[in-house]
Amino acid sequence: MSACAELFIALLESQNFHYASRIDDDGDVVVDFPYKGKTFKCFFSGEGGTYLSLYCVYENIPEDKLVDVIFLCNELNTKYKWITFYVDHDRDMMLHDDAILATENAAQETMELLARCINIGEEIKPLVMKAIYA
Repeated sequence: MSACAELFIALLESQNFHYASRIDDDGDVVVDFPYKGKTFKCFFSGEGGTYLSLYCVYENIPEDKLVDVIFLCNELNTKYKWITFYVDHDRDMMLHDDAILATENAAQETMELLARCINIGEEIKPLVMKAIYA
């Protein structure tokens, strides 16, 4: 397991957070972090796991609301600089962030980025629900 992933997992365990971890087919360490019915996936790849990608399937978008949500993603991408928003080929609205980690502070950096993604996800929820259900 990569050093950065091990450090992050140790931090999660020290704080008694619920999580699941595994190694995917590419050899990347994936840490699943559940929060309020959604799962944030932290992929640690590269040498020592220093390349971090965070993903969250935020909401599945009905076909008739796809254009509205794509426009919303564009607006959100101009407002929030820490993460990106897009609709994938399965019509899932995604929250995404990438970072290069240093082993010295990998756990804290990953937790900071994860917390930012979660907080932004909470902040945008009314806008997303309005775009889908209005």
